[in-house]
Amino acid sequence: MEVLLVGNPNVGKSVVFNRLTGVGTISSNYSGTTVDYLRADMMVNGKKVTFTDLPGIYSLTNGTEDQLVAAKMLHSANPDCVLVVADATRLEPSLVLIFQLIELGYPILVAMNMMDTARKRGELDVVKLSKILDVPIVPTVAVTGEGMEELLKALDTCAARRSDFKVSYDSHIEAYLEVMKLGIAEAELKYPVRGASIKLLEGDEQFTEGVPKDLPVQVRKLREEFRKEHDEDLEVHINRDRYGEAGRIISEVSRPNVQPRTRVQRLSDLTMRPRTGIPILIAVLAGVLLTMIKLGGFLDETLLSLYSDVVGSFFSDLANAIGGELGIALASGLDLSIQAILSIVIPYILLFYLILALLEDSGYLPRVVVLLDGVMHKIGLHGQAIIPMLVGMGCNVPAILATRVIESRRERLILGTIIVMAVPCSAQMAVIIGTVGNHGGVLYVMAILAILLGLVLVLGRLLHKALRFEPTSLMIEIPDLSRPRADNVLKKTGMRVKEFFVIAFPILLVGSMALELLNAYGWLDKLVEPLAFFTEGFLGLPAILIIALIFGVLRKEMSFQLLVVLFGTANLSAVMTVEQLFVFALVMATFMPCMSAFAVMVREYGIRDSLIMTLSSIVLAFSLGGLANFLFGVL
Repeated sequence: MEVLLVGNPNVGKSVVFNRLTGVGTISSNYSGTTVDYLRADMMVNGKKVTFTDLPGIYSLTNGTEDQLVAAKMLHSANPDCVLVVADATRLEPSLVLIFQLIELGYPILVAMNMMDTARKRGELDVVKLSKILDVPIVPTVAVTGEGMEELLKALDTCAARRSDFKVSYDSHIEAYLEVMKLGIAEAELKYPVRGASIKLLEGDEQFTEGVPKDLPVQVRKLREEFRKEHDEDLEVHINRDRYGEAGRIISEVSRPNVQPRTRVQRLSDLTMRPRTGIPILIAVLAGVLLTMIKLGGFLDETLLSLYSDVVGSFFSDLANAIGGELGIALASGLDLSIQAILSIVIPYILLFYLILALLEDSGYLPRVVVLLDGVMHKIGLHGQAIIPMLVGMGCNVPAILATRVIESRRERLILGTIIVMAVPCSAQMAVIIGTVGNHGGVLYVMAILAILLGLVLVLGRLLHKALRFEPTSLMIEIPDLSRPRADNVLKKTGMRVKEFFVIAFPILLVGSMALELLNAYGWLDKLVEPLAFFTEGFLGLPAILIIALIFGVLRKEMSFQLLVVLFGTANLSAVMTVEQLFVFALVMATFMPCMSAFAVMVREYGIRDSLIMTLSSIVLAFSLGGLANFLFGVL
């Protein structure tokens, strides 16, 4: 038995999938894309059931890469059941998706999720809704497991069935459907005539297998005719009718509790109104920044002090045991690598991911999206672009992948360029805060962040004008503000930080030892001296720092970690001035993406656009560094 799980983003679909299947899931990429989906097999009363968790979608027509992949998987499969996971607290978009699946004739079973929250807000007559839609509905609370056994029973008894429900569309659209029905009455279609006809009217020919070859040409003329008469696209009108039908049904099956707005709801309102939301956002960002500087600095000093007390003379003894220049290089490389991890990953990167997880789990980030939607339109994007940018403050790799939520390739290119050149990842923030912030103060950090913010606005505006397009509309679910759950926060933080220990530490260790060996045998000078005119003359930095810049291409935090290795001390203020630390931090904040990010960029945007972004970021970084050095000299 083949079961496909379908639903809007953030409705608990993955939680339902995990509850039904448990362990043994297999994650795969859809062929030719970077979109992931999950598949699992299990036995239900002696019958093998294969569950496939499709990407979260709002519609089956056009849209993001996730949406296209979900539609293709639905089209290519022949499921015994499409299990739709709906959000009982925000039913409208789920109903719109259900309408589309019903029109295409899929056998449907609905898991009405988040019923615990819906019950607190009022009454939802699931039985009546089931009769209206003519599909079975099982109330569930995935996080607690409520309704999972009933869901499995419904699957086992093949309760999913094809529905006769029809959305009542505008009279013009219904007239089009009648004309098209006559044209394909004799055709052998994979989907019902009405469903295939509606997809053709929406401009989506994916679900129209078997229609006469001349019909799509005729329908394009109808679409053009409708656009001229009504001054809007036909698919927009169709979707408006679906939402109207959804609203009508919700009014029949639900009865909300009329209660005064709670303190949390009033706070939620404040976070999304520009007059109060902007100051709240500034306060949140300032709090994050100060926490990272003050608490990160404290953890940095404490961990290094404890480390020094614990290791004692271990590494000097190790160097003597190995002997010669080789022993000194290997012992010193290992020692400084561990110091770098303790002084960067835990105080700054782990701390940032912990704060990010708290903001995510609280439900605050989607409110930032809505709050800044108008501002983002001015640089050719919409508010949802804030999410990849915020993810980029953790790591550019998932941020670049997250640009897939943007429908237009042009918008994705604008957003990708901004992320690469002006959004500091956690490693870059660690460089900024650990160097100039720790040794120069918060004002220097604020100056760099102000420069980066200016770059976001300038780059976005220039690219928006150069590429000439209008930003697409915003659709996002706004969850309730809630108290973050400790287990969720710790799990997210642990998964994100794990990469730095599993991947970064071996690279740093090998790189540190290689540098110590090069330095021990005098080979490092051969690389440093030819570029000293640029490092010292143009950027005003110690010549040896060209090594940190080069290794920063591998991973951004390595540029900071290698400062400790190159100078042999974590007290950078003893070997560099505050102005030099500022220039170094500014260059690294805008320098080219690390190799991991570049590899993902090639997959997402192609080699040509990726090279243009990368070379542009190098030119920009060194130009800003040279300008800052010049201004410090003048002032």
